[in-house]
Amino acid sequence: MKKSSPKLVRQVLAVLGLLGLALVLFENRSSLGQFLPLLTKLRWYVLASVVVIQLGSYWLNGLYYRSILRIFNYDVNTTRLFAGALATNFVNYLVPSAGLAGAGYLSQVLAPKVPRGVSVLVQLMRYAFSALAVLLMMPVGFVLIDAESGKSGHSLLRVTLLSAIGITILAVGLVILVQHEQLLRRAIHAVMKQLKRLFRSLNEDKLINFVDQFYVGYHAMTSNKRRMLQPFGWSILYIVVEIATFYMAFLAFGKTIDPGIAVMAYLFANIVSIFGGVIISTGVFELGMAGTLIALGVDFPLAVAVTTVYRIMNLLIGLPPGYVFYRYFLSSTHSLSPDAHEPEIEDGQIDSTHQTPR
Repeated sequence: MKKSSPKLVRQVLAVLGLLGLALVLFENRSSLGQFLPLLTKLRWYVLASVVVIQLGSYWLNGLYYRSILRIFNYDVNTTRLFAGALATNFVNYLVPSAGLAGAGYLSQVLAPKVPRGVSVLVQLMRYAFSALAVLLMMPVGFVLIDAESGKSGHSLLRVTLLSAIGITILAVGLVILVQHEQLLRRAIHAVMKQLKRLFRSLNEDKLINFVDQFYVGYHAMTSNKRRMLQPFGWSILYIVVEIATFYMAFLAFGKTIDPGIAVMAYLFANIVSIFGGVIISTGVFELGMAGTLIALGVDFPLAVAVTTVYRIMNLLIGLPPGYVFYRYFLSSTHSLSPDAHEPEIEDGQIDSTHQTPR
């Protein structure tokens, strides 16, 4: 069978990305319709600050990537990582997969310098650190919320704690699975054996090399636990900046609320999107955010207006440039090429030809 040319594949993916962006805007047409009249009520200097700070949050993601890649002895330009963060966010929004699509796409951004297994590990650790940061921020939100929250606050507390327990159990389960390397390898081999009966062209050697790269990165990470504090610090700072951006949406309307309410609304919206994002990406985050605000006593019209403005601003700031960088990385010479060089793993170490001094 004749293989599809990399150029054709890139063109198809570029068109799909553009169609996806159009679909996102279409799905959010009602919010866009509500957003335009709200502009007359907003303080423009606050919105301008939101744009700058929101772009800054993507730069923080780039700093996270750079700090964790240096643990694996890879030095990638922060500007490229900033662009990669925008492109990865674009892919995650268009392909609801709880972030797995973004993890795969990041390997295209970093290829061929960084092995794909390491790239996926880097993105999965970003999700893990973000989840841990969310869990650590919850007590802050509860402390800041006024005691006058009443029963709604207590109901939210129970729901949030149950969600946090679910995230923790899932995370612990994944860690246990990864730590049992031989068990995971046997499971992958069994799955590949079944898949090869259906798809004879599957290359098991490439998957084995991917797993080797993943575990080389994993062992490098676990042997440098102290150095993991820096990328974790960037993850916490990212969450703080995002919450501050959300709070500024209230300031844009000339309103102030208990900061704890803003903290809990943002955190709960993220928790809801973790579970709902596997199926759909549009509406889950917004529903969780607006519902939390209303449950904690924010007036319904203000809760809906703030959620609409925050989310639309988030989409307009992130998705258009995200699509531009998505196209850029697709057009890179190494991207999706069947002949692209994939760094090999030798003697349990990352290929020394891709190492840089610490």
